[in-house]
Amino acid sequence: MPSITELNEFTADIPLLELDTPARGYDGVDIGPDNEQAQRLANRTKWLKQRVDNLLTAQVRSVNGKSGTVTLTVNDIGADPAGTADSLLTAHENDADPHPQYFNEARGDVRYVEVSLANTANGWLQLDASGKIPAAQLSTIASRYVVVADQAARLALASSANLTICAQADIDTLFYLNGGDNPAVAANWVQGQSATVSGVSSVFGRTGAVTAQAGDYSADQINETAERKFVTPAEKSAWSAKQDTLMSGSNIRSLFGLSLTGSGNLAPTPAQMGAAAAQHTHAVADISDFTQQTQALIVNSLEAGPGVTLGQSPVSGKTIISASGSGAGGGGGYIVVDRAGATAGQVHSFSFAPQSGFNLCAYALKSEQGQQNKSYTQDAFSAGSEASFNTTADIVFNAKMGLITQLNYVTAADGGLFSAEVLKKGKSLVLSTNADNSIVPKMTANNAPAGYTVSASSVYDSGSPAYSAFDRVATTAWVTLSGPTQWIQIKLPEAKKVNRFRITNRTVSQPFQNNPRTFALYGSNDGTNFTLLANGTSTSNVGDAQTTVTIPAPAAWLYYRLTVTAVFQSGSVTLGELELLGDPSTRFLLNSSDGKYYTVVSGALSEVAGAIDSTVIANQGVASVTLTEAMQQQLGDSYKVVTGESVEISGVLTPDDQIVLPLELTGASAWSTINSSTITASLSGAGAARVAVTRDLTDYVVFDGTTWVSIGALTADTAGAEKLIAQGMTAAAVPALTAAQWAQLWPAGVPDRLAFAYALHIADAAADKAEIASNVLNVNEVSAWKLQTPAEVEIRWYADSVSFKTTTAGDYKLAYQIPD
Repeated sequence: MPSITELNEFTADIPLLELDTPARGYDGVDIGPDNEQAQRLANRTKWLKQRVDNLLTAQVRSVNGKSGTVTLTVNDIGADPAGTADSLLTAHENDADPHPQYFNEARGDVRYVEVSLANTANGWLQLDASGKIPAAQLSTIASRYVVVADQAARLALASSANLTICAQADIDTLFYLNGGDNPAVAANWVQGQSATVSGVSSVFGRTGAVTAQAGDYSADQINETAERKFVTPAEKSAWSAKQDTLMSGSNIRSLFGLSLTGSGNLAPTPAQMGAAAAQHTHAVADISDFTQQTQALIVNSLEAGPGVTLGQSPVSGKTIISASGSGAGGGGGYIVVDRAGATAGQVHSFSFAPQSGFNLCAYALKSEQGQQNKSYTQDAFSAGSEASFNTTADIVFNAKMGLITQLNYVTAADGGLFSAEVLKKGKSLVLSTNADNSIVPKMTANNAPAGYTVSASSVYDSGSPAYSAFDRVATTAWVTLSGPTQWIQIKLPEAKKVNRFRITNRTVSQPFQNNPRTFALYGSNDGTNFTLLANGTSTSNVGDAQTTVTIPAPAAWLYYRLTVTAVFQSGSVTLGELELLGDPSTRFLLNSSDGKYYTVVSGALSEVAGAIDSTVIANQGVASVTLTEAMQQQLGDSYKVVTGESVEISGVLTPDDQIVLPLELTGASAWSTINSSTITASLSGAGAARVAVTRDLTDYVVFDGTTWVSIGALTADTAGAEKLIAQGMTAAAVPALTAAQWAQLWPAGVPDRLAFAYALHIADAAADKAEIASNVLNVNEVSAWKLQTPAEVEIRWYADSVSFKTTTAGDYKLAYQIPD
C-alpha cells in the first residue's frame, strides 16, 4: 500500500463520507474519495509540524546584545525620552500660526478680493450683468476728423488734446495722432488704411454722413420696375384724351337697343331682361326632380311577373328589371345586385311576383379592404433553404446568407505521408497549421459537438459546467464543488496527438479566483488506464493569466485528463479554459494536380524536386502560406496539402464574388401594393451586397432613381456575380424605394409576381464582412368579399318582395332568388 504524499498546506475543509459516496481508493492517479479525509488531515499535520519546528528553532536569546534579565531603555526600542510629547504639544499650542497649510483671513486677503472694493479706487473691476465693463468706469474718448491735401498740410495742423483722425487726399490714406502729441513730428503719426472705402470719397460732392437730397438723382438714373414705369408725353396725352371720353358719357348710347340719351322711361321687355313670359314651357333638364318623379311613376305602374324582379338603384335611381333562370328550391338562380356606397341602416328592396312558398334563399356579401402594411418575409435564408435558389459554390445559408471563409482540413494517411485535398478557390486562400489552435472545437454542451464528450470530478452548479473549459468564452469557467484534487477530461472522436496544452485562469472580471497551481495532463485510450504526459506549475492566480506546458513525448490519445492537485487558496477550483495544442514546428508542402511538390519562397511557389518524405517537409515546408489567384491557378483545379503526420490545417478563404438566383417566382396577385422592401444586411470593411428584381426569372431589373431598367440575364457563376455587384442596387437603396416606384415595376401598376437576386462581395476575409439576414416586404392586401351574418345584414322576405338592411356602410353584393 503506497504512502500518502503530504502537502505543506492548511486545508480548510474536511469532507464527510456520505452514504452515496462511492467506495474507491487510490488507482495510481487519483487518491479516490476514501482517502480524501486522510489526505487533508495529513496536509494539516505537516503544516502544523512545520510551524512548531520554526518556533522551537527561533527562540529569542538576546535583546540588542543583552542577555539574561534585560531592562530595556528608550534607545533599545527606538522611543523618545519621557516628556518629549508634552514639550511638543506645548510648543504647538503657543505657536501663533501652527497650521500654515490651512486657510485663514490673512491668507484670504492675499489670495482673493474684497467685495466692498469693487469698482473703487485701487480696488478691482466688476463686470455688469451682461459681462461688459460698466460705462461709468470708462472715460469718454473724443476725436476730431480732418481732411488735408498732403503731408505738409497734415504736419501743419494745430495740436489737440483729443485723438486726431486725418485723411490725406493725395495718397488716399488715413493717419492717427494721439491727443497731446505734436502734429509737426512725422514719427508721432500712425499710418492706417485707405481713406476711402470701395473707392468712394464723396457722394454728390458731400462727405461725412451723406443723406440723399432733392435733385441728387435724375429720371435717367432711376430704373423702371414691374410696378413702376415712366410715361412718355405722347402716352400721357393719349390717356388724357381717353379719360375725357370715358367721363363724357357719350360713348355708352343704348341698353337692350333702347337709347340712354333720349327722354322718357326706359322699359325693357322680359325677354330683353332674360326672364320668362307669364305663360311658358320648360325643358326636361330645367326640372330638378323630373327624373325621380318619372321613375316613381314607372315603378308604380309596373308589376313583376313570374321569374322577374323589380328594384330601383339608390345610386342611379334607375329601375332594374331582373329575370332568373331555373334553380334549386322554389326559385330560380340567384340575382346579384351591386350596392356600392350603401349607408348604415339603408333598406334595399326588390319586388317580384307574389308567392306563398317562402322556400327561397338570399345572402349578402360585403367588400373588406385587405390588410394594410402587412409584413411578408420574401427570403429568410434558413439552413436547408438552399434548394429554393441557384447559388455559386461559396454561399452558405444558416439563418442568414453569407460567404464561406473558414475552412478546415485534416491530413490523412496517403502513401507513407499524410495529405488533404483542397478544392476551394478564390481571390486568396490562407493555409496554416492549427498548431496554436486547440484540437477541441468550441463546445456548446458536455456532448456537443457530436463526437466530443466532457466530464469532470465535480461541478459547483449548473452555471459552471465542465464544458465551460472548452467553450472558448472568456466570461465562463469550470468551477468544482470543493477543493483539490479535482479533474476534468475530454473524449475525442478519434485518437489525436497533442504536443502542448495551455490553461487560462478564470476571467479577471470574476471576484473569486482559485486557479490551478500544480497540475498534470494524462492520456488514455480506454478511459480507465491513464498515462502521465506532463506536469505543470502556475505562479499566477491573476484572472486571464495563461500557462503553457510542453509534452515531452507526445502520442495520439483518445482521452485527455487534466488533474489539479493544488490551488492558490482554500475552496473550489476555478479554470477558465483548457486548450490541447499541436506542434508549432509542423510544416506542409503543396502537391499540385500535375504531381509536382511546391513550397513558398518570397511569396511565390517554388518547386521541391526529388523524393518527398517527412524530413524534406520539415526542412522545406511552410507553416503558413497565402495563395493568390495566380498561385491557385498554377496548382490546378485540385491540389493537396502534404504533411509528415496527421495534423489539422486551417484555411481562410476570400472567395470570388458570389450570387444567389431564385428558382421560382413569388405570387403577388393577393397584394394591391408593395410599400417597401427591407433588406437586413450586415456589412463591414469593403463588404458589399447588391440586389436585382425579376418578374420572369430571365430578365433582371434595377431602379435607377427614375425608372426600372433592365440589366439583362444573370448566371450562377463568377461572371454573373460580378455583373450584379457592378450593376445591382445596394442593400441600402432597396428599402428607400417608395410604393409608387414599386408600382412602376408592373405595366398596370398592380403586382403579379416577382423574385430577387442577391450578390455578395468582400476583398479580404480577415477584414471584410458581407451577409444578408432577410428580405421582408411591406404590402397592402387586395380587398375580398365577406359573407354577412344576420346581425350584419338583416334579410326579410315578403310575399312579393325581399329586403336587405345593411347595418354598416360599405360596398355590398346582394343576392336573392325569385319565384319561378
